Amino acid sequence: MIWGLVRLIVVLLVVIPGAIYATRWYAKRQTLGKDLRIMEALSLGPNKALYLIEWDDQSLLLGVTNQTITLLASKTHEAEEEVGE
Repeated sequence: MIWGLVRLIVVLLVVIPGAIYATRWYAKRQTLGKDLRIMEALSLGPNKALYLIEWDDQSLLLGVTNQTITLLASKTHEAEEEVGE
């Protein structure tokens, strides 16, 4: 009885950290969009959200629902630099 409990504890001490390491390793391998970043996300209710996306030299404001993705606004970063000078 005690030997079975010891084996169970040893197995859990090996399996749980291994599962955590494997999921983190897999998540790192799945990041494909290095140039595309979600800067902010705002939930507007069930299955509705606004996303501020940064891509190349642009910021894009997207409205997202279950059925569609709509570009609400876009802005280039070059225009910001010219106005600031």
